[in-house]
Amino acid sequence: MIKRWVFPPPNKPLQTEIASKLKISHVLAQVLINRGITDVASARSFLQPQIGALGDPSLLPGIEKASIRINEAIRRGERIVIYGDYDVDGLSATALMYRCLKLVGAQVSYYIPERLEEGYGLNADAIKKLKEAGADVILTVDCGINACREADIARTYGIDLIITDHHRPGQEIPNAFAVINPKLHASHHVFRDLSGVGIAFKLAWAIGQHFSPQKKVSAVFKDFLLSAVGLVALGTIADVVPLLGENRIITKYGLSALQYTEIPGLRALLDGADISHVNLDAFHVGYRLGPRLNAPGRMGKAGIVVELLTTTCKERAVEIANFLEQENKRRQEVQVDILASARKKVMHEINLDETAAIVLADQAWHPGIVGIIASKIVEEFNRPTVMIAIADAIGHGSARSIPSFHILEALESCKNRLLSVGGHAQAAGLKIHPDNINEFREMLNSATSQRLCKTDLIPVLNIDAEVPFSMLSKALVTELARLSPHGEGNPLPLFAATNLKIAGQPRRIGSKGQHLSFYAKQGDFAIRAVAFGMGDHIDRLRQNGRTCSLAFAVKINNWMDNAQLELEVKDVKFKDEE
Repeated sequence: MIKRWVFPPPNKPLQTEIASKLKISHVLAQVLINRGITDVASARSFLQPQIGALGDPSLLPGIEKASIRINEAIRRGERIVIYGDYDVDGLSATALMYRCLKLVGAQVSYYIPERLEEGYGLNADAIKKLKEAGADVILTVDCGINACREADIARTYGIDLIITDHHRPGQEIPNAFAVINPKLHASHHVFRDLSGVGIAFKLAWAIGQHFSPQKKVSAVFKDFLLSAVGLVALGTIADVVPLLGENRIITKYGLSALQYTEIPGLRALLDGADISHVNLDAFHVGYRLGPRLNAPGRMGKAGIVVELLTTTCKERAVEIANFLEQENKRRQEVQVDILASARKKVMHEINLDETAAIVLADQAWHPGIVGIIASKIVEEFNRPTVMIAIADAIGHGSARSIPSFHILEALESCKNRLLSVGGHAQAAGLKIHPDNINEFREMLNSATSQRLCKTDLIPVLNIDAEVPFSMLSKALVTELARLSPHGEGNPLPLFAATNLKIAGQPRRIGSKGQHLSFYAKQGDFAIRAVAFGMGDHIDRLRQNGRTCSLAFAVKINNWMDNAQLELEVKDVKFKDEE
């Protein structure tokens, strides 16, 4: 698919100021500017994130009331139930709060709803079940902000419901004992983009503060919090929240905590993914750990993941980690079949020239897998996509979007055809009666067409700068590494180089020849390039003498301990094709 390259306007004066004041390259300075960092102080903070810069938990409205009630429950020996969610964010938040409350002597248990039987969030049957089991306090993590009916039910049962959530609130706020959600408040003192586990971390911190009149946590509790940032990094990266502000600080320190963790479950997980002895980055969490932690919730019951993250038994941790490995392999096998089915539907049933949003449905699809497939359909066809798995006369849908389009707002405009909907700008979930799918498809396409034009449906590559090969070096790569961890809001820097020639013969690499390896030459400089997933383009690159441009990320390849500069190609444009 043709991609549209977008270059930001260079800001030479600010670039020079930041570069000279911080003693960094003009390339790094321009990348910082592209990320919205427009003064020296902000640039310094971004490059040198400090854990001491995290906002005090008391800045979050509702957290003081919640922490006092939880500490009161601990003193009275009341039963606290942590009500979580089945994704990585919810599971890591559940594990963090469970470990925290166990540390301070609470009578605590946890409850993870089943994806297929109960769906996302609080439900009335679960509240009744927890009440019958003796729950005095229910503490939600990563869910509950729109559970108004369920909050009323908890109140009638005499349960104090404390909601911690980071999803967008609706027009009505649940009448719970306390509600903690940074999106409820517009104060610039409150960081609004915390993940569910990020809010759980703040609440754990506040609980620890209440044991000290100086609001300083004990040495033991401080060690717990510093260890727990590894769990926070897991959920924060996996939930694809912006890795800026406090999330950047948490993730930067959390990846280090994760790498050296002594939590048996995390150690077993790292060993199982074969990344115990590498420098962890966001990629390892997003593509190696996250899928393993998500697999049980997609394929069956997710509660075993909380057990993994909370057990003190190394043998049990290894046993669960091995189970997660098998569940993930099973998930991958199912995913291959569903993706093939979805692609076939797009190619044979949809006119992409007249379709702004893709809506696919099938009774043979697994409801736990459709979110992954929706992401892949978006990547391939660059349209907001809703995948619906029909099971037991209910359509379970997952929606994903392109960067410029707020999918939740579009879905909410169709909510009179939906049983439920919730989520974020780029990802959402819904339930729908199968009889309403066709009308929903038309409504969503109408809503999408009004907000997107044809050019919006062309994939965009945001290029940070055009950089000649003569400026590329191992030193520049090392300097650019200061921008990590990369993720939502802070992508890996992309550059472009023009007037290039393909040197020698490109060749296919990979187990199925799906990738390309070649050398690109500009003047006297030749650099090896790898183009993942572009094996089918080999004939284009083999036509000698053509001038091209590359969009790429630059990295160092340490194969066989021989460090070499390498380009990871994202797109190729030939002059005679433009």
